[in-house]
Amino acid sequence: MAIKISINPFVDFELSSEAKKLRIIKDQKNPSPLRVGWYQTPRASIKKSLKQNGDSQPLLDGIDRLKNKITSKPQQLQNKMVSIEALDHFISIKLPTILKNHQYEVIKEKEIKSVIIDNVEIVVSPDVIFKIVLNGETYIGAIKLHLSKNNVFDLKQSLTVSTLIHQYCISLSNKYELKVLPDLCFSVDVFGERIVSAPINAKPYLLRIKNICKEVKKYWSTAA
Repeated sequence: MAIKISINPFVDFELSSEAKKLRIIKDQKNPSPLRVGWYQTPRASIKKSLKQNGDSQPLLDGIDRLKNKITSKPQQLQNKMVSIEALDHFISIKLPTILKNHQYEVIKEKEIKSVIIDNVEIVVSPDVIFKIVLNGETYIGAIKLHLSKNNVFDLKQSLTVSTLIHQYCISLSNKYELKVLPDLCFSVDVFGERIVSAPINAKPYLLRIKNICKEVKKYWSTAA
């Protein structure tokens, strides 16, 4: 059976307890069709903001929509409150100058969603993919959001995400005939109020990723 895991659970897997590792793998092997759509409004609002060089208006509009949304069930109310909190956190994040001060064109990539490392398909699916002209050269970059109030990524985890984003952009570079810079591959942890680009020296992070892949394969063979 092919081993396929989404990027945020993949990164979360490394530091999880044995019980949680099994749960992550089970969820990836048998995703629930009834999963509650948490953070839909903040994700859409943040993506729109990022596509507009960090314009705050989509974020403020998202907060207004959420505040005016009528909820009748406790779970809906909780989703509404944490969604507002997520947007408040993102507003506090200082975007890199390269995103604030340079116009870029969003790419709508539909075919390539993953990178394959050590026979593990890691579904990256960036929230924003873009091309940008810097010093006369055109580059490809991407941004991945992590939205989880109870599971904030630490700096090393965020760097692992941005390294995977970098690998993803490398896989797209030939298709779009664009160059790749680590500085344009971003991991955004919303509740951690952290945005980091891929490291210049990717070797230790690629080794870390390969080690996670080995463990994922081990659990994949035993998780029902």
